[in-house]
Amino acid sequence: MMKHIVLLQFQESLTKDEIKNAFMLLEGLGETISEIKSFKFGKYDSQEGANRGFEYGFEIEFDNAADRDIYLHHPDHVAVAGKIIPLLKNGLDSLIAFDYDPAVGL
Repeated sequence: MMKHIVLLQFQESLTKDEIKNAFMLLEGLGETISEIKSFKFGKYDSQEGANRGFEYGFEIEFDNAADRDIYLHHPDHVAVAGKIIPLLKNGLDSLIAFDYDPAVGL
């Protein structure tokens, strides 16, 4: 199982509906990219305050790294990323992606 976790900082001027629409675009990738096993998203929700300004995140699960790589280079993913990156506060500097396989460990 490969987990692809992405944290985002959207522009402050965006409405809640605009942000939700961005996540709906991402969720829709599961309809055309069969390698996606699950998609979840949400808003930061902790009193800890360790989010460093990243208010939203999503997680996609794949069976393995090869399936994740298919997703990363898939034309539909590239097209959706092209619509979402301009909505971010500082472009790619407002995005953190972290992939790991829980079965591998350290």
